[in-house]
Amino acid sequence: MSPLISGLASVASLIFNATSGGSAKQAASRRSDADSQAQPSAVLSLSPQAEALAGFASKGILVSQGQFDKAVGAAAQTARASVAQPAVQRVVTTEEFKELLTRFGADDAQKAQLTAGFDTNQDGAITQQEFLQGLAKTRGTEAGSDFSQTVMELMDRSGVADGKVADQEFAAFSTAFALAGARRSGVA
Repeated sequence: MSPLISGLASVASLIFNATSGGSAKQAASRRSDADSQAQPSAVLSLSPQAEALAGFASKGILVSQGQFDKAVGAAAQTARASVAQPAVQRVVTTEEFKELLTRFGADDAQKAQLTAGFDTNQDGAITQQEFLQGLAKTRGTEAGSDFSQTVMELMDRSGVADGKVADQEFAAFSTAFALAGARRSGVA
């Protein structure tokens, strides 16, 4: 390539970079300013074992702490028990549920959101079925909803707070509800 053409190419490159680089630099600085101001939202998720517990909840099975290994047997027993005898309906009033949420570190806004989300028929009480339906929302396509993220935040906060809800954290929340319902219904 001749020195003249090489020189012209260099000048053209400088002009191109100067004209496009200024706006690119401004855009880049705007992006970096926006990036530094915007805080990424942490999306919580379930561990594979907690995902399984949410799956049990979607089937109407409440698994409490220490029972994950026995969950398959519990599912079979639940099916037999529902045929043999009526199941005990665990019910927690919304006030009792708010107390439970307080123990898990919920603020007033979270308590209002979760109480309304779990008490789907808005009758002032949360049945075991309503509770299980709410837990089931923490998996699949609904896991990213505000409701599900708030539920998982409370579960995770009461455990190791690492952004992933472990089976023990999930079961601790389930157990707290089951114990509140058992006290109310007189079942040990």
